[in-house]
Amino acid sequence: MMEDHLVVPDDLGGMPLDEFLALRWPRISKGALRDLVRTGRITLGGQRVQPSQRLRPGQLILIDAPENAPREVARTGLALEVLYQDEHLVAVNKPAGFPVEPGRWGEHPVTLTGALLDWAEDRRRPDGLPVARPRALHRLDLGTSGVLLYALSLEAERFYRSLFEVGSMEKIYHAVVIGEVRQGGVIDAPLAPDRRDGGRMQIQAGGKPSRTEYTPMRRFRGYSLVEARPRTGRTHQIRVHLASLGHPLAVDPRYGGSDRMLLSELKPGYRAKPGRQEAPLIDRLTLHAASIKAPKFDGGELLVEAPYPKDLKVLLSKMEKWRRASQANSE
Repeated sequence: MMEDHLVVPDDLGGMPLDEFLALRWPRISKGALRDLVRTGRITLGGQRVQPSQRLRPGQLILIDAPENAPREVARTGLALEVLYQDEHLVAVNKPAGFPVEPGRWGEHPVTLTGALLDWAEDRRRPDGLPVARPRALHRLDLGTSGVLLYALSLEAERFYRSLFEVGSMEKIYHAVVIGEVRQGGVIDAPLAPDRRDGGRMQIQAGGKPSRTEYTPMRRFRGYSLVEARPRTGRTHQIRVHLASLGHPLAVDPRYGGSDRMLLSELKPGYRAKPGRQEAPLIDRLTLHAASIKAPKFDGGELLVEAPYPKDLKVLLSKMEKWRRASQANSE
């Protein structure tokens, strides 16, 4: 329910109007709030202004809410594992199977960004405003787990996005891939959308420059655990680059991997229980955002690490038990 007026707190003077409104109503899209400003439904003391208008302490904001108020995002009920938090940034451990943002067609209604709104609304200032409106700084694929960063202010968002743009964010991923990777290297290959298959990326001359460094961590018979360090941030970059080496993710049907990993594929002489279908060890991308290291907004260095989720730990333990390989030739 939208109030008919708001008063700008002293400590929020100088904030753009649309940012203030998004802080007050974090579950309404900023675009919808800007539309209310542009159409005169939200004014400063009765005067129409632009959404970017800077506010003064004590200024009166008047709201003439329409009968059909903008739709609010529902609470998710998703429990978050917070890995790090300060006044500028929060890092969470993204579980596989949940997208960062809502899908175009309403699929996957529970998102990480929605869960962060829950988290922020449960932490309020003395005047009742949420302490922050979290802003996703990057993306992880639906099936990828691991470290995900959210800025807690516009200034922090600009700071950390600039670090991503210049390559000052050191991201490390761990990937279980098909085949035995015996030495590391660098993949420097441009990426572009595959026009024949929407949502798929491919190596293509004239695409966006893309660079991934990789190092084998552990070899198994027929598989490897690989550390990947993307130096650019293209869609599906690690997945496409590793597949180009002939080592796609073990689970990644879009780029040459399987759609699941079963114990029967790893354990010699495996016998299924009569009348029961074998449950997969893992049925999502075998990719985990293990850590991010970067300069902090207020000085110093930040290192955030995410532990393996249960499905990946189980997979690696079964590989270690049933597919152990000699590491003598690893570099």
